[in-house]
Amino acid sequence: MMPRAATAAGRFALPRPEDAAADSPFLRIPGIGGLRLLHCTHADRDPPVAVRSPHRHDLWHCVAYSAGRGSCIHDGAVAAITGPTLVLTAPGQLHSFSRLAGEDTVYHEVTFSTARPGASAGWDVLLSAWTGTACAPPGLAPCTTACAADIGTIATRMAAIISARPPHAPVLLQGLLAEMLLAVFRHAVAEAERPAPVDAIEAARRFVEAHAEDPIDLDAVARAAGLSAKHLGRAFASRFGAPPMRYRRSVLMRRAAVLLRTSDEPVDRVAARLGYGDWRYFSRCFAAEHGVPPAAYRRAGPADPVPPPPASGRVR
Repeated sequence: MMPRAATAAGRFALPRPEDAAADSPFLRIPGIGGLRLLHCTHADRDPPVAVRSPHRHDLWHCVAYSAGRGSCIHDGAVAAITGPTLVLTAPGQLHSFSRLAGEDTVYHEVTFSTARPGASAGWDVLLSAWTGTACAPPGLAPCTTACAADIGTIATRMAAIISARPPHAPVLLQGLLAEMLLAVFRHAVAEAERPAPVDAIEAARRFVEAHAEDPIDLDAVARAAGLSAKHLGRAFASRFGAPPMRYRRSVLMRRAAVLLRTSDEPVDRVAARLGYGDWRYFSRCFAAEHGVPPAAYRRAGPADPVPPPPASGRVR
């Protein structure tokens, strides 16, 4: 069943789970089941309300406030908001994101549900099951501008697909739902647990991980670290076991493994999503990293998703 746009300005919705086609793809989460995208909102600027109406339901919300000052109700309590701020709500939590008079917050929102009636989990359980690592993201906390921008970009891409209704729209949307989970993990868990860079080589590694899917080269990494490309290449390989561009490929192949195991997106689209124009070349890179081609890796069945690269140590 094709997605449909909701009537509210700026909000785009898919059919309710009970209305969707039985064979519509889900994002598979071990122990939780399939997740289905319900709606997304980009740069919400709905008129303020006089009185909020807090509510709870069996849905997950990822809300990234990008700008402004205001408040929301999170887990039954009123919380002050100053953008950028990331807010996560899980099934059963009392919440409301409606703006009151005098508030000027702007937010992006992605909402999804489970395919299993009555199933629920907190964001800590959800992300831990998806990544295979212990995760404890804050329910409400200031975030980086990059975090809010990433969620906003994903919501915009979702809205474009829902509006255009291209072939395989549900598959494309599930891939973007996986990207949203990855963005939350990256910004709210992985980056929060890492100490600040202590030297130029560590700064270079973080730049590679943050921009792995962008068309970067060794010179771009060197400029970000403030080093010459020659010195950076030697020092980076000495510390992390591989030069910067080889390390970047390892990061991309780990992300590819997660997408292959948790979404139904075809191999060529996974390749394109990670910046590979030639899916055959992508397949060779994946096989070199994981020992089997992408299709065989997916057919092997559920397994713990590949965790992010370590903060230090050697790369295979």
